[in-house]
Amino acid sequence: MQSEPEVMLLDRYLPHYDVTETHAVVVDADTDLTWQAVRRSDLSRSAVIRVLLELRSLPNRLQRVLKKRPSAPARPPLTLDDMERAGFVLLGERPGHEIVFGAVVQPWKAVTDDKSPPQVEADQFAAFDTPGYVKVAFNIRVQSYGSGRALITTETRTAATDPTSLRRFARYWMLVGPFSALIRRLTLRIVKSDAEQRPAQDQHPST
Repeated sequence: MQSEPEVMLLDRYLPHYDVTETHAVVVDADTDLTWQAVRRSDLSRSAVIRVLLELRSLPNRLQRVLKKRPSAPARPPLTLDDMERAGFVLLGERPGHEIVFGAVVQPWKAVTDDKSPPQVEADQFAAFDTPGYVKVAFNIRVQSYGSGRALITTETRTAATDPTSLRRFARYWMLVGPFSALIRRLTLRIVKSDAEQRPAQDQHPST
C-alpha cells in the first residue's frame, strides 16, 4: 500500500493563492549537506542578487530620504536567518527538509504613504484576510533524489485579500515577476554550488 504524499508546510500557511512560481535544481550532494548549504549560503555575494534587492528596496530608501530619516547601513550578508531583516516572518520549519517564510505587503503603495503593512505572526498568517493587502509566502525544500543526490525546490505563492488588491498586484507583478524569478534561480545556483563543494582531501584523494 502506497503512503500518502507528504503535505508541504507551505500548504499549511497559504493553501489558496492567485500566483505561484516554482524553481528546482538537482544537487550532487546528499540531503544533509544540501540542507546545511540552504541554511548557511550567503545570497548577497551574488552581484545580480544585490542589485535586484537594492532595486526592490528603492521605494523604502526614497521614503527615508523624503522624510529625512538616516540611510540604511550597507547591506550585510544575507542568509535565511536574515530574512526578518528583509521583511519576512519565519512561518514554519521542518529541520533538514523545508522552511517557509511569509509577509503581508502592499507593494504598489506610494513611497510617501506613512501606513506600514501589519506585522502578521506565523499563527495568524493563514487566517489573515484584511482587505487591501497581498500575502506572500515562499518555501525552500530539500528531498532525496537518488543515491547521494538531492533536489532543492522553492515555491513562491501570493494571495490578495480582495479583488482590488489582486488587480493592483497583477500590474505590479507584470514588472517585478521576472526579476523575482531570477533571484530565486540565482539563489538555487548559489546553494547548489555551496552544497557540492568538497574538502580538499575529498577532491584529491591520496594514492
